[in-house]
Amino acid sequence: MSSLDYTYEHIDDVIDRSAFVAPTIDPKKTMLLVLDMQKACAQPGGAMYIPSVGGAPEGKDVIQPVVKVLEACRAKGIPVVWSLWGLRPDGKDAGVAELKWPGVLPLETFPGSWGNGGDELVDELEPLPDEPVIRKHRFSSFYGTALTEYMRKAGADTLVVAGLSTGNCQMATAIDGANQDFKIVVLADTTAAIPSGKDDPLGYGQHWEALRQIQANHGDVRTSVEFLDLIDA
Repeated sequence: MSSLDYTYEHIDDVIDRSAFVAPTIDPKKTMLLVLDMQKACAQPGGAMYIPSVGGAPEGKDVIQPVVKVLEACRAKGIPVVWSLWGLRPDGKDAGVAELKWPGVLPLETFPGSWGNGGDELVDELEPLPDEPVIRKHRFSSFYGTALTEYMRKAGADTLVVAGLSTGNCQMATAIDGANQDFKIVVLADTTAAIPSGKDDPLGYGQHWEALRQIQANHGDVRTSVEFLDLIDA
């Protein structure tokens, strides 16, 4: 069994997907964002590794769906942008994280600080030379970055988001993208979320709540399988 099975079998049981902003996908107007696929969260043993809770995907299991989406987008000529999340070791860009994450500052040994290993991509994924890599210090891939400019230059009105994590970077990116009237499509089997620390029942917890919010207000929740069908890959 895979931690992805619940997603594939029950996504429509736990998320109301009756309305879509992007019922079809035009590859010529689409960009792929590979979101923060870093070893710290997606590789077993990583300092912030994400286990499966409440039927949500486990960190290691989202890697292959991301690989398949990446390969298909490249084959279809869909431009790709990458993001990496991290903070300065001295904490000067930490903002409210300094208050919300007591005990992690100073950041010299924090796995999410630049230069401390937390920014390393998983081994299965590697940007091509012409694929921009955004290094960001906030959850949104739009905040303080050139992502909007990359999309405008590519003529893209749709952003497909594949990667981690659901309640933080997926959610914040979807909100900021939707506020600019981009069509946001997040892929539910390519992401996972930090557990609540409670024994969440199937279909509940941060991962599912974030996906429900995205689908209800900010964009579309698809699976990678559905997305590949939409682009005829």
